[in-house]
Amino acid sequence: MQELINQAVKRLIEIIDSKVSSQKVALQFVLEELDAARHGTEFVRDRIKSFYFKESDYVGAMERSWADVDGDSGPQQFLVRITTELFHALGGDVAAAVRISIVEYIIHHYRFGRYYIDQKVRVASKPLKLFEALACEESLLHPHYQYLLKSENAPLRDVVARWAGGFEDRDNKFNYEFQTTFNSSFWEIYLFQCFKDLDMPVDFSKSSPDFTVATPAGESLVIEAVTANHAHDSSPEWIAEDIKSDGDFLNFSCVRILNAIDAKHKKFLKSYSKLEHVKGRPFVVALAPFEQPKFFMQNNEAIIRVLYGQGIDKNNGFAEVSTPVALKNGSIPLDLGIFTSSKYKEVSALIFSTTATIGKVITQTSLPKDIRCSRYHEQRGLILELRDNATHFETHLDGLQVHHNPYAEYRLPEEAFDRYEITHYYYDVLSGTIDNQQKSYTLISRNPMPSSSAGDASVDGEGY
Repeated sequence: MQELINQAVKRLIEIIDSKVSSQKVALQFVLEELDAARHGTEFVRDRIKSFYFKESDYVGAMERSWADVDGDSGPQQFLVRITTELFHALGGDVAAAVRISIVEYIIHHYRFGRYYIDQKVRVASKPLKLFEALACEESLLHPHYQYLLKSENAPLRDVVARWAGGFEDRDNKFNYEFQTTFNSSFWEIYLFQCFKDLDMPVDFSKSSPDFTVATPAGESLVIEAVTANHAHDSSPEWIAEDIKSDGDFLNFSCVRILNAIDAKHKKFLKSYSKLEHVKGRPFVVALAPFEQPKFFMQNNEAIIRVLYGQGIDKNNGFAEVSTPVALKNGSIPLDLGIFTSSKYKEVSALIFSTTATIGKVITQTSLPKDIRCSRYHEQRGLILELRDNATHFETHLDGLQVHHNPYAEYRLPEEAFDRYEITHYYYDVLSGTIDNQQKSYTLISRNPMPSSSAGDASVDGEGY
């Protein structure tokens, strides 16, 4: 059966590539297949969820076809003939399973959906020079930057440089900060690639907040990037040490995250709100946590506490519990649930991710690593995977969360970050409940590890 699939895929690619607009034909072919598959077996309906297409992308696609796709010499009719033969020989369920498998191979070949990686290299008028040597002592270089400099990690440097392609060096200090403090600059570069993937151009003529972007619908947003960092008397995230107890770990995360959001909120009130290009537009805080060793293990637990004052009791069947405060320095109570009142009404939404790390960079290379990850599923709950890097796939946007403030003065347009793999959170003020709109097969966590097959003994960067 695999040989049949391989031959069918090969012939389909030949047919598609013979068309003048082959990429458009390939995409339309896939969308039509998904449009038909949504009426198929339970197995097929679930399989298409893993392809990372929104229903609105493909519903009705069959009605928008043209001859290059659906004509006698098009890919659609070729696949119909194969499916018909399989149906008569082996039955409907087998035919449907083979057909959707063929479609996935086409999706993979043309890098659509779950397999999309933007390889376009963009050029800025004043580009960043992230990996050019600076006149500073080696001891000042951040450990993560030193990891990227290793000779075997040249593919990682290439990916980061591609993310940064088109980023304008506005202040002549970005390169230095990337090499010495790293995390905040890395987070901005990650976000910049997100905006490129979302077709949201950045207006670099505006120096602050960090990003002024235009949505595909022509609306303007202002986005301020910030990281939650370790306290001056605590261990930085690159130190290998035992993780705190669950309660202490999450409490510390909450304190540092709340501190970062509050600082940007105060900055908005003091200065950003007075800028003409900010007035009357949604103001979004984009936050990544790097506040302690194994920070990535918090997933969405800490941010849910900070924004909504809710948590889970892992010792009581994961029952939902109220978490109204976090304790700073073990004694000073800080109010959580900042999106459950109008106190932060100036913040339209919060963008958050624990997966925007060097691990994300690794997944966009062919470096021999093992990737352990967890994914969400609407019926099955948590899906755990352990794959080699060559067969692990996630998009650049996978793992990104957008939390909408119900009290926002200027609401973030829902369509601004409308991608299958981006999880949106909405809080219902009347019921006090969170509407978590995460979709099946999207990323929760990811942890790169030394490759078992390649005999990779290095542990640098593991888990980050």
